[in-house]
Amino acid sequence: MDREDHIFHNHFLEQNLSGLALLCANVAKKSSADRKQSDAAHTLWVEWVQLHSERTPDDGQVEAEEESLKKRMAEFLAGVPPRMMREG
Repeated sequence: MDREDHIFHNHFLEQNLSGLALLCANVAKKSSADRKQSDAAHTLWVEWVQLHSERTPDDGQVEAEEESLKKRMAEFLAGVPPRMMREG
């Protein structure tokens, strides 16, 4: 990760998990995304959907999984051009 990617990574870590999931969904839907980017974005989004649907109150395991997912999403999105994250 170069310096600019590190800055974007930190920016994404400041966002909430739902917002990061939306950005991943946008990348997954982009026809201009290469197959690897699209598949990675889709995989992260599906993981969020599954985690979100399984959430139970006061579940420490879910919180740890959310934090791990958030870090992986931030790392992935830091390497994606911003135009790919826009809806439409």
